Amino acid sequence: MSTVPPEVAVFVTQASRLTSAVLDEIRYAAAVAAASDACWNTAVPALSASQFSALNKQVRDAFAPRAGELRAGRPGGLRSAISRTTHTAQAIWKRDTLTAEQYLSHIEAYAAHGVTVPVRNP
Repeated sequence: MSTVPPEVAVFVTQASRLTSAVLDEIRYAAAVAAASDACWNTAVPALSASQFSALNKQVRDAFAPRAGELRAGRPGGLRSAISRTTHTAQAIWKRDTLTAEQYLSHIEAYAAHGVTVPVRNP
């Protein structure tokens, strides 16, 4: 089984602690980016099956204690938080395969709210 890199684990932990209002802002930013053909969804780097399985478990476990809270907010709040966090974590994990613009499109909403994201190596 694959192990999630430390910088990805830190991101997931910090992202899972964001308020529901901030997670809604990130959800909105993703929707705007998708509507404007920005890179947000089109450049999600693929992980191997074992890598994705490890990441998926870590993200779901991180959000599990907040499931009730996030379900009680906007419809789809928990699903969106898990999805957005997973996509961004994949981008962080495989950041060196993305252009600077693609990487920024994934991390900027989280970084704007103080979540630690590693630098992309050129």
